Amino acid sequence: MIRRVWRVLPGPQWARISQAIVLTAVFLVVLHYFYSWLGIVLLDQGGTVG
Repeated sequence: MIRRVWRVLPGPQWARISQAIVLTAVFLVVLHYFYSWLGIVLLDQGGTVG
């Protein structure tokens, strides 16, 4: 999948590297907020146990 995305990115090598860095950062931020939301929705909000 990574190779497929790499081949789709337009431009010369330096532009592809820049785009890949930006896309990776965006993906990690989205993943962080998704996991935070998932933790709020599915897991305990805190407090005492028992």
